[in-house]
Amino acid sequence: MSSALLPATCARCNGSGWVPLSGDSLRVEPCGCQGDLRRRQRISASNIPRRYYPHCTLETFYDKNNAILKSARNRVREFVDSWPMTNEGRGLLLMGGCGAGKTHLAVAALVEIIHSGKPGRVLFCNFQELIQDIQASFDADAAVGKSEILRPLLEADLLVLDELGSVKPTQFVQDLLYYVINSRYNTVRPTIFTTNATDEPGADGQRLVDKIGERLRSRLYEMTEQIVIKGVPDHRSANKQSGNIL
Repeated sequence: MSSALLPATCARCNGSGWVPLSGDSLRVEPCGCQGDLRRRQRISASNIPRRYYPHCTLETFYDKNNAILKSARNRVREFVDSWPMTNEGRGLLLMGGCGAGKTHLAVAALVEIIHSGKPGRVLFCNFQELIQDIQASFDADAAVGKSEILRPLLEADLLVLDELGSVKPTQFVQDLLYYVINSRYNTVRPTIFTTNATDEPGADGQRLVDKIGERLRSRLYEMTEQIVIKGVPDHRSANKQSGNIL
């Protein structure tokens, strides 16, 4: 369930979306609120967490005058500008440490597509929450089954899968994830992934392939353009030290 706020009722049209034409009460025209209403409805349907909306845009991404961050933002902007004519369904793989701005950039891509009126169903999904939802669906009394959990991920025109590899799934869940990712690949539906892992051993000694398995890592090489954000400070730590709250 999305945590984005639903739009307030428009005082001009009382929520109907139509207003009488001036001088002709029998004819109507679309209310000016409808463009904003559609944007808000798309934001709500996208499942973007409230923490990231509305402030996570490409304009608000603070690059700290850092060449790596500037390059990352520019590459995401190029992706958005080319949407929906992406390169054979290729998405993005944003890799880097905690607080590098990966999720901000991924959410910004969805927000920019919606606010610019570009077409497509866009969806945000957190990897860890997805694993928990899938595992919960194993319960015989679960209200939602696996197919209902996975269907939106298969059908979204653009999916953000955040924090890939944040937990190591069981083999069964790995197979389900491969099914989702491979299905999106076969239907040419781009995916934006974010992950704290890289192809080099991290502080825990593990690489991305160690966290998600060889099949998934191999598919990501073909499905995405890789953007590595490294050597930049954790913005959350910097904000806390300076007394700012994100």
